[in-house]
Amino acid sequence: MAQLRAEIDALDTELFARFAERMRYIHRAAELKRAAGIPANVPERVDEVVGNARARAEAHGLDPALYGEFWRMLVDAAIAEEERLGV
Repeated sequence: MAQLRAEIDALDTELFARFAERMRYIHRAAELKRAAGIPANVPERVDEVVGNARARAEAHGLDPALYGEFWRMLVDAAIAEEERLGV
């Protein structure tokens, strides 16, 4: 069990590194949106990203409702960050 927990912890560390990488992309998107006059919240894109997450979850045998909601929260946080950055 200890080895399994260590592997899960290592995977969690990798996931957070990827979330940090994703946020760096969000910061770059904020710069581009601000320069182009695009709002932080583009509902069609939000729906697309959440829909993609649901489809990916389902393709991996995961609960699409759970991961769709998780991704919506992730996107909402990204929009809030873009707004904080002046988009």
